[in-house]
Amino acid sequence: MLVDRIQQSRAERHHFRRAVTRGQPYKPIYVKIKIAWVCNLRCAMCNHWREASEPALDLAFYRDLVAELAALGCQKIHLTGGEPMLWPDLEELIRDICDRGIRPTMTSNGTRIDAERARALVAAGLRKINISLDSPEPALHDQARGVPGAWEKAVAACRHLRPWLRPGGLQLNTVISALNYASLGRLPDLAIALGVDRLNLIPLDEHTPDIQRLSPAQIQDYNRRIGPVIARKALSAGLLSKVAQAYPFGGDRAAHEQSSAGHYAHGYYEDHPCFAPWTHCLIDHVGRVSVCCMLPNQPVIGDLRTASFREIWTGDAFAALRRTQNLPLFDTCRHCDMFIAANQQLSALVAGNRRPD
Repeated sequence: MLVDRIQQSRAERHHFRRAVTRGQPYKPIYVKIKIAWVCNLRCAMCNHWREASEPALDLAFYRDLVAELAALGCQKIHLTGGEPMLWPDLEELIRDICDRGIRPTMTSNGTRIDAERARALVAAGLRKINISLDSPEPALHDQARGVPGAWEKAVAACRHLRPWLRPGGLQLNTVISALNYASLGRLPDLAIALGVDRLNLIPLDEHTPDIQRLSPAQIQDYNRRIGPVIARKALSAGLLSKVAQAYPFGGDRAAHEQSSAGHYAHGYYEDHPCFAPWTHCLIDHVGRVSVCCMLPNQPVIGDLRTASFREIWTGDAFAALRRTQNLPLFDTCRHCDMFIAANQQLSALVAGNRRPD
């Protein structure tokens, strides 16, 4: 989406290249908002439920923020948490986002989405939702998510949502860990049965006391036994678009070693820039603005309780990031594989290698 918006016209390409080469702001095309810190699950890979935090901001605050984002050219707002279904006035916020001409999407664990809420979310204007589902085996999902019955409710949420969402609107997010990887060959079968449109296979970012990343030997086992099955089933069903998406740990021994350490970027950001400071940011539940979801509050670029978004987006802290020549921007960038494809295309665009009009 980032690349499509920038490539939509010669003027937009020129605007983006000019902003990058001069270290100036472009547009916050894609903004992620953690509207809630609280969660009703106890996920092994997550610390939200382990940590206390301040109360979330209210609807009036977000209405003003959405208006400001729209004026700056935002095209997509992704709502997440914690669990966003626990935030009051969710449908009202989604409706306001739509009314401003911005596309609303969301990630949810699905446990609070019954038939009535599914219809209400889509009626409010929700365009796409990612449901977290970590295994086709209920016991493994429930173990990863820390609450018995979570799998059954997540599956039910998919069934409730499917009749209302347009094609392309229902996606599964699956976090791959040492706990569940061996079960994932059957994940495409479940996705097909539920009418899911896409699979998003996400390597585990951080070790916790409860769950581990794959070792090099387990990655090799995944690539030998599981990846080919996922690729065959998911590609034929349209759940993935490229074979490589079934192999998020990479294909060679060097990539396996990097992935086992959580360095899923496989060295890309040692030599190449990330364009998130020009196109993206994360806003947390109390209004702190960060570079992206891999860097929550590391560092805080600004606070919306004391400054407008425009002031932060065009301010000194963001400007310093856009001017820096240090690569990677942060050590955490070594762990990120979220925007590599987009960043590759944007690098080519900045160099002048663009598709013709």
